[in-house]
Amino acid sequence: MKITAIIPARMDASRLPGKPLADIGGTPMVVHAWRAADQHPDIDDALVATDHPDIAQAVEDAGGRAILTGEHPSGTDRCLAAWQALEGAEGAVINLQGDEPFPNPEHLTALCQLLHEPHTQVATVRRLAEPGEADLTERVKVECDADGQALRFSRTPVPPAGPHHIHLGLYGFAPGWLERCASLPIGRLEQKERLEQLRWLEAGVNIHVVDVGDANGPGSVDTQDDLERVRQWLANRTAQDR
Repeated sequence: MKITAIIPARMDASRLPGKPLADIGGTPMVVHAWRAADQHPDIDDALVATDHPDIAQAVEDAGGRAILTGEHPSGTDRCLAAWQALEGAEGAVINLQGDEPFPNPEHLTALCQLLHEPHTQVATVRRLAEPGEADLTERVKVECDADGQALRFSRTPVPPAGPHHIHLGLYGFAPGWLERCASLPIGRLEQKERLEQLRWLEAGVNIHVVDVGDANGPGSVDTQDDLERVRQWLANRTAQDR
């Protein structure tokens, strides 16, 4: 089964406008994310879906492929628009967040393995929260049942007594499930928490969650402080490699 990674990237991020083009070690953040997918052995194809020609140009200048999709209410809708624009599109789709420029390759491997399971509809990953991290509203928490099926996602700590797990913004859609999820109407839970995966849960979609180890990287970029942290992480890693 072919697996295609699509990286949605929009210019007007609320917390950090222009985030996809933020410079990290001389390279735009979105290019780092595209390279991580393009170089992964379990991913057959990788591209960026964006609303802005400057983002598309940056990706193409780096040797990648980008599709201009116009305005869309969510990353899933943007991924679907790019997917439908691909000639002969088939197989599974990974929605790889453009604001996590250095995803752990082992996390991508775990997601790809789930997509090859026969009963998977939607797959994603989580890790244990670090001390104090569960209280951060920008870190989405996820609670699962004993079989690894997601029960709820929230910006508040769930379950209240812990243990708390951080949802990592990676989604894998088995063939046909990207279209199904994107066609669902906005639900009550999504309106409350502003998390589109709650729309899928409310509609009865099974979201299979796999536990992974520590991020083993700098994590996602939501704020200017996050961006500075990621820049420093890359600078330290580059110095160690010399």
